[in-house]
Amino acid sequence: MTGIKNWLLGITAAALAVSLAQALTPEGTVKKIGRLVGALVLLLAALRPLAGWGGTLPETFMLPEIEAQAEWQEGEQVMKILIAQKAGAYIVDKGQSLGLRCKAEVGVALDSSGWPVPWEAKISGTWTAEQKKALSQAVEKELGIPVQRQSFREEGI
Repeated sequence: MTGIKNWLLGITAAALAVSLAQALTPEGTVKKIGRLVGALVLLLAALRPLAGWGGTLPETFMLPEIEAQAEWQEGEQVMKILIAQKAGAYIVDKGQSLGLRCKAEVGVALDSSGWPVPWEAKISGTWTAEQKKALSQAVEKELGIPVQRQSFREEGI
């Protein structure tokens, strides 16, 4: 029964990660690609037990605790990567809507409840003072990354 529980928790974690990623994704091509990646993540989470299936159902779901922990950590890593990618894409898209070109790298950390959240942003590009301020405010408001954890580096893109 522990194996089934862990399998269901894995699917639930994957679904939450995909939902969060979709919520952070800007409209357009990026969102379409995100939907495809999300569907693949959910499919892999659902089919994971079948990869080791020897033909009998009880053996399939009898995962040792170490393997279950490894799966959880793997899922957490996937969530961190997705959140970082989607948050970075949001910053770039927001920058474009403000009329500037930029690149963004977002660091992810666990919040007090243990969920991965955008933690810091490193943004490079060219901008005016007003554009930089507007982008910084949007990053703080929409992604929850305070100004103290945002770094801007001017460079031609």
